[in-house]
Amino acid sequence: MWRSWAAFWVALCAGCSSSVDGDGRLAWQGSDVTAGVSASPAPGSPVPPASGDAVTGSSEGPLQAPAGPSPEAPSNAGTGGEAAPAGSEDDGVALPLTPNGYVDLSPARGVAFDANGGAALTPPPPPDWSWYPVAGSRCRDGSEAGLFIRFEDSKRLLIYFEGGGACTSPGFCNFNPQSVNHVLSGTGETVLGSALGAVVGRQQPGVYQNGELTGIFSAERAENPFSDWNVVYVPYCTGDVHAGTRDAALVPGVAAPQHFVGHHNTALFVGRLVATFREGLERVVVAGSSAGSFGAALNFSMISDAFAGVQVDALLDSGAPFDDAHWPPCLQRAWRELFGLDAALPPDCRDCFAADGGGLLGLADFLIDKHPASRIAVISSTEDEVIRLFFTPGENACANVDAADPVQITLGQLAGQALYPAQRYAEGLLALRSRFAATGRLSTFFFAGANVNLHQHAWRPRFFEPLTGSTTLAQFVSDFVAGETAQVGP
Repeated sequence: MWRSWAAFWVALCAGCSSSVDGDGRLAWQGSDVTAGVSASPAPGSPVPPASGDAVTGSSEGPLQAPAGPSPEAPSNAGTGGEAAPAGSEDDGVALPLTPNGYVDLSPARGVAFDANGGAALTPPPPPDWSWYPVAGSRCRDGSEAGLFIRFEDSKRLLIYFEGGGACTSPGFCNFNPQSVNHVLSGTGETVLGSALGAVVGRQQPGVYQNGELTGIFSAERAENPFSDWNVVYVPYCTGDVHAGTRDAALVPGVAAPQHFVGHHNTALFVGRLVATFREGLERVVVAGSSAGSFGAALNFSMISDAFAGVQVDALLDSGAPFDDAHWPPCLQRAWRELFGLDAALPPDCRDCFAADGGGLLGLADFLIDKHPASRIAVISSTEDEVIRLFFTPGENACANVDAADPVQITLGQLAGQALYPAQRYAEGLLALRSRFAATGRLSTFFFAGANVNLHQHAWRPRFFEPLTGSTTLAQFVSDFVAGETAQVGP
């Protein structure tokens, strides 16, 4: 059993040599770590340019995570906000620490992305965007992953994680893109709007808005605070809310092993993004929608550590972290075990590992302490029906979690079967606001009225529309970027 993030990676690289690089991070030089699997580059290794009509697979695979039970909580349990003691060790390995005494999660730096070296795609990507396949990254079907970048003459960087469900059962896996060349049908705004599940199509900025680059992706609207920022778009193809650490995992009822390696992919991406943008950088905002919102939160500490000395904030759209009263602990446990989430969590977040599987909101308390300058903005409809659909398998003590099917859940409503209750979801949002607003570090924008059940807002036209009082979402986000906090909506 793997008691922490560091122990997990040490075990993965059994047979590798380790050293501490010039930045004080653990660096690995490895050989094959699993029989029959080709060696993959360590995070940050050079990536050759590639081209092609579509994003193609690769024979290279990521480091192999152990299949089996999720990692155990660190044995030195204590207060979530307490830093690891200086010189602390885990399983005999000294952990690199940040200046304020927390475990440094920075991945090894890699080779910078060439602003003029993106891979060719047919049809081409949106104007001013370039595609970069990343060797060693992998989608859940085994094909290669990567990211899009829009380079600007700017000292600011937006990193966006795409959404698209989670692969937790045969039915839900059918509604989750298994590669960067698959997307959800429709716009993803409502449950029925994506009724056909995942279909062939390239994930890229604007894909769920009929190709329109609006909201945070608009380079034309001055109201968008990110219009002139460097922007990174991370497609979602791992089915694990961008935070999995289990390769060749078995989903009950799904024959093929699934590569839940979103956290490993993110480490590879971030290692190269630091090399690309770190010099002279002034601001970073880590954003995501739906599953990407959870991914942005779960990977936030690693990204913040990697960009040490730069102001890093989080913008979470339609995927808010809830307390255990509103996010069933049994469902949290199911995600932890299936995806290997515990190995992606900071090992010194000692309130993140509750015995019943709950406690993931403890990460928010931990981040507030570890990253004292960072702020978080949460955007959500008060009755978001898509997130409620994904929370429904947690009802009745997760009795049907392994066989839950989104189509059957939706049709069941016609027969009187309940979706995760709308009132309970709204209460969860308000509990989140109540818990953290007093810190001065949380901003919230909650939609009601005609948009009460809609999903994902940051890249839709309503980003610029005054739908909650007289404040547009664009103005709210601009104020947040400028350092102001506010609570907007019911």
